[in-house]
Amino acid sequence: MRISREILTVFGLWIILSSMVASAADFALGIYGNANMDDAVDDQDIAFVKDVLSGAKSATNLTDANYDGKIDEKDIDQINQIIDGTEKKLVVQDDAGDAVAIDMPVASAITGDRSHAEAVRAIKATDKIIAVTKGIKDQPVFFPELSKLPSVASEYGKDPDYEKILQLKPSLYLTSPPASVSEDKKNLPEVAVLSLRLYEPAGFEERVLKLGYIFDKRKEAEKYIQWHDDVIDDIRDKIKKSPQQSLPKLLLISIYDSGVINVHTNRSGAGQILAEIGVKTLGDTLMGTHPELDPEWVLSQDPQVILLFGFPESVIRGYNIDDYSMMKAYREEFMNDSRFRNTDAVKKGRVFLLDSKSMSYSGSYIIGIAYMTKMFYPELFLDMNPQEINQEYLRFQGLDYDLAKHGAFAYPSL
Repeated sequence: MRISREILTVFGLWIILSSMVASAADFALGIYGNANMDDAVDDQDIAFVKDVLSGAKSATNLTDANYDGKIDEKDIDQINQIIDGTEKKLVVQDDAGDAVAIDMPVASAITGDRSHAEAVRAIKATDKIIAVTKGIKDQPVFFPELSKLPSVASEYGKDPDYEKILQLKPSLYLTSPPASVSEDKKNLPEVAVLSLRLYEPAGFEERVLKLGYIFDKRKEAEKYIQWHDDVIDDIRDKIKKSPQQSLPKLLLISIYDSGVINVHTNRSGAGQILAEIGVKTLGDTLMGTHPELDPEWVLSQDPQVILLFGFPESVIRGYNIDDYSMMKAYREEFMNDSRFRNTDAVKKGRVFLLDSKSMSYSGSYIIGIAYMTKMFYPELFLDMNPQEINQEYLRFQGLDYDLAKHGAFAYPSL
């Protein structure tokens, strides 16, 4: 359940920017008790609180570990308990800007969408999940166990059945946009409702680590984060070192069943994914997130690589099929489209299809990054096999799924 933030106004004197606190971390872990605002709750935070009590340091907005509006010895006790894993409550900052008090240890949880389910599964805490959403129920291959659980909302946590959720009495309900986060919190007053945008690349590590603390799976979370960062950093470094003039002009589009074609700009989900590795696309010059494609603009830009980040649902792909024939046929149809056939990308055969639903909207975006960079910069990533990274991700997901035999994700084959 939420704790009012009004109490913090009394202590405005000691709320300071995290950037003012010396730390080697890339993020400040949003857990009350992380007094020095680095990436962990540890003995350094106890020392920090002692310095605050002695007047040697100013408090941060996370120093009040037990969130009672006072900085005192009880905060040191709370930090010790967090370190030992014996805390009765854990107060966490969520993406809605709220401080959320969670009864510990978490007895049960409901995941509001696929991004939450994948993150919880990656840190080996799915034994706590008691219900899911329709989007998970509809993916029995990717979620063989979780898909058997009751559903309490439609895809992405929309239209939740609050009565059913309350009947299940979860300790924790994970939510995020496009669900109505404020409505979730209003209608579930007896439940700790935590908003975590785990579908966003920016801040992904901090959110996963929060789950590690919440589910008492810190080591598992740290292992997952380390693997994630190693993959991302290697890709980012190679692109950064490459001469910019040698990078091709990229066009990312989605084609819908209606025939409408939208361009992905840097503000779209795909654009945010590529921003993580410093890649820009032709769509960066356009307004909005998914403007409708202008054929004349495409010809004037003459993209050297075209990626269909989305295409009609009738073209079956992903974990539920082992055949690329439908993707192949659709690609051939696209390359004969008069709006694109005179582009450099089509002339040189650099048109790719990617099953974005399997490689975005969750921590799986790291797989999308691997496939996209291989499509965009094949010479730069000669030694990288996206399928191997995909298989490693599936190992974190605990799935026995052989990508050499099953699935259809990227075409042409990389």
